[in-house]
Amino acid sequence: MKTLIYSHFFRRPGHAGYRGAMLPGVLDLWYDHLRGPGCYTGDVLLFTNVEGLRRPGLMTRPMSHVPVDSHEGYLQRVLTHHDVPVRNYDVVMQMDMDILAIADVAPLFPTDERLWAAPSDLRTLDGKNAWTLIPRWRRVLHKVSGWRMREPGVSACVIACASAAWERHLSAWARAIQAHGNRPLPPLLDQSFLNLLWLKGTVPMACWPPELICHRDWDTAGGARLLHFPGRRKQEMQRFRVV
Repeated sequence: MKTLIYSHFFRRPGHAGYRGAMLPGVLDLWYDHLRGPGCYTGDVLLFTNVEGLRRPGLMTRPMSHVPVDSHEGYLQRVLTHHDVPVRNYDVVMQMDMDILAIADVAPLFPTDERLWAAPSDLRTLDGKNAWTLIPRWRRVLHKVSGWRMREPGVSACVIACASAAWERHLSAWARAIQAHGNRPLPPLLDQSFLNLLWLKGTVPMACWPPELICHRDWDTAGGARLLHFPGRRKQEMQRFRVV
């Protein structure tokens, strides 16, 4: 099986900082752990507008659209999914850079054509996920019936798909974003729309077992393959560096 893992790393036009405080040191952490504890020997691709990010074995490509608003970057990685060279691979995985691989990532690559996503520590209908994206009458129905109110949601920090289904599944995700128009964006942006797909069953989806991808309590994450450090938790990444 030929596989690709890719991520995004960019500097906004007219700004000195990086998206999400993604400093170059985080790139090294992420990449070294993929190649080290993650046992990953496949291709790694970085979409970037930053010069000089050369690492042995790391491929780079220019970003086709660099948003002025850093929040739009999360949407752009879905809307520009056609830039990913999926035809050269059997399976493609998008992985955020605030993730450390601490064990072999090979079992995370799907062998079917579903869209796979990381488990979330928020519910599908949490206010930060799909809740504001569904009609008000349906929110009332969910509250009254309790239907799917406690269902665990999915996280966009890691997604993977067979290349044969990539365009079909990612296009559905992009259409959900585009259909939202100019209305206020949900708090978790691309993840909120991913949970909408999960809720509605728009595309066949699956979620990795929660013990494999840990978003908190990393010291007790026995059996985890990926440690995720979202938001302010990024400052904890160095503490778990093993390479």
